[in-house]
Amino acid sequence: MINPASSLLEYDEMQRGIAGGRKVPVPMLGSEIIRVESACCYADVCDRTIRDWAKRDGIGRQAGKSGTLKISLPALLMKVDNQMETLERLREGDRDHPAVEFYLRRAVRLQEEVKV
Repeated sequence: MINPASSLLEYDEMQRGIAGGRKVPVPMLGSEIIRVESACCYADVCDRTIRDWAKRDGIGRQAGKSGTLKISLPALLMKVDNQMETLERLREGDRDHPAVEFYLRRAVRLQEEVKV
């Protein structure tokens, strides 16, 4: 029999965007995903920091230990600007909130600048 207190805790953690002590990754569109190397350049930090942020703050996702770590550029920009409330709105799927929209547009502009 499943311990009801345990399942309630797990449900509560999922409601708060936490799974197993780590943040649930933000939802990402394919066009918003960047590699760790690119994230290092955008944030001006080392790859270890990006990996730590992905694990602790849920700005990226990785399918298995040997999978490629994919970083959400909008989430990274929010993290760099210390906009954790906006990051939580993105995690909740509130892409229409003005603060979230600002970072979504900013990410698009930055990626367009790199292509030029």
